Amino acid sequence: MKNFDVYELDIPSKKENLLKSVLNQKVKQMIRYGLDPKENFSQEYELEDRMAFSLSESALVIEFENGTSLGFSSDEERYSVITWAERYMGQDRPIYGLLKDDKDLFPIMANDKKYSTEFFASIINQTLVRYEIIKFEVPDEGLPHHIFSPRLHYLPREVGLLLIFSNKSQMIVSHGLTYEEGGNFSVGSFTVLEWSQVDKDIYPYLYKTSRFW
Repeated sequence: MKNFDVYELDIPSKKENLLKSVLNQKVKQMIRYGLDPKENFSQEYELEDRMAFSLSESALVIEFENGTSLGFSSDEERYSVITWAERYMGQDRPIYGLLKDDKDLFPIMANDKKYSTEFFASIINQTLVRYEIIKFEVPDEGLPHHIFSPRLHYLPREVGLLLIFSNKSQMIVSHGLTYEEGGNFSVGSFTVLEWSQVDKDIYPYLYKTSRFW
């Protein structure tokens, strides 16, 4: 794997070497980025302040103890989560710049006592022990109307990356898994979730790609 390749955005199955490089590594911090200051979240979306880390409309960065930092977001054109290295083997992401230096983004720490939850805070200092790629299975019929599109058959559909930690926490980096009728829950297509937050209409169509399912 060429070092430059790790900085390119791609779906999780194309980034397995990068993901494996942070297995058995402790999480130093998780940073969610919003398009507006976190103080505006509740008024803007009519949701509780504590949901800002989970549902804000931009990327996530996870910093690991070995110095690697991974970025996560999603891509509607691929109907998938995407990932890349913000920092790898002591080198910051070249050319594109770092999320932390983007003046149009506003950070929220996972252990923020007001704008995050105890669940996300509890992952700090835990070790990533496993990951699973979650795909969306397109059924012949019965698909929830809000995500129906014939084009889904031809897309990667890696809608979730499940991260499992040493304290048994399971966090889902997800694309499009939080819809509720009327838009009362989902803010953007990219969300960072607990299992309880996954849209119950979509859940039956999800499956993990590995033997651990």
